[in-house]
Amino acid sequence: MPTLWILRLACLMQLASMGVLFAFDAVRMKDMGIGETAIGAILAVSSGVFIGSSIFWGRIADRRQAHRTIVIWGSVGIGLLLTGFSLSRTPAHFLLYGVLKGVFMPMISGMMSALAVQAVGRERTGKGIGTYRAFGSMGFILGTMGLPMIFDDIGRAAQAAAVIILASVLLLRHLPVPEKTPAEAADRPSRRRHPGILLFLGAYFFIALGEPSVHAFFTAYARELGGGTRLLGMLSGSMGLVAMISLPLMGRVIDRVHPAFVLAGAFFAQPVRIFLISLIDDPHLLWIPILLHGICWGGIEVCAIVYLSSLAGARQRATVLSDYMAMRMTGMLVGAALSGWLADHYGYPLMFRTIAAATLLGAAGWLTGVLALRVDRQAAA
Repeated sequence: MPTLWILRLACLMQLASMGVLFAFDAVRMKDMGIGETAIGAILAVSSGVFIGSSIFWGRIADRRQAHRTIVIWGSVGIGLLLTGFSLSRTPAHFLLYGVLKGVFMPMISGMMSALAVQAVGRERTGKGIGTYRAFGSMGFILGTMGLPMIFDDIGRAAQAAAVIILASVLLLRHLPVPEKTPAEAADRPSRRRHPGILLFLGAYFFIALGEPSVHAFFTAYARELGGGTRLLGMLSGSMGLVAMISLPLMGRVIDRVHPAFVLAGAFFAQPVRIFLISLIDDPHLLWIPILLHGICWGGIEVCAIVYLSSLAGARQRATVLSDYMAMRMTGMLVGAALSGWLADHYGYPLMFRTIAAATLLGAAGWLTGVLALRVDRQAAA
């Protein structure tokens, strides 16, 4: 089987499994009687561990060409973690779950993206990455919409997801082992970063503040409004459906329009989406802000991978993409704790509006920085 197809199918199976955790871990904790502040703290701890783990695994992968090995062991770890998640009942159990989630998930996320960029090549990178990520969205739909339809209990859905991701290891074992050329072995990656990479990471911190609001606290808000498990699964699965349609389209757009400007549109859509959630008090109408998931998620996900990979080069690809994942989790760490505290003390609507204002700062900063960099380049020329 071609390498790219192995990655597509593995991505589908991985997102089908991890999607259960993305969509339902906060709901599961809430069902076990854990308060919003404690949920936010657990998610923040998980994000903090993810930051250090992501940076560590990215550098190990680039230095030792160990992408394949790291992904395989990460998949095994997530499979065991899903089983443990299904049996968790107390705050201590979920805290341990959060720590292990922060260790294992970066072993998959950053490494799979780096492997996909290498497999796609330089021709029509946006289209190739968009199609690859669309398979992940298909898996997300399976995990968040399909499994809850079969298993009304979140714990049983998690156990089924564990079987799926462990089965993906059979595919990953057929990935070719990358060979390091003598030139690459002798050449150490440069520590100097392109200013575009630094600008992106700084702006993305503010955008990532909103990630817990549109995922974990979004489903918790739907539950607060009276939504059942199947409705929550439909909402989360709808995100995957929108992403599955939009990701290939966004990839084609990126091949024609500079990724920096596509990212600007995606960044400005994030605060609009979060603000819309605050205006809704009927769980059956929460599909409306999901319509922006295509540009918010699809635009950022594909653009970030293509944009950062083009600036980083092959020898730093996993490092820079892992730094991107680490910055996402840095923003989520702050955003999860802040969102939980605001929801506990002031309610969900004010929480969503406050986070929307913070993400707007990131979008404005990104556009200002991109325009400034273009002016500097034109002046230098």
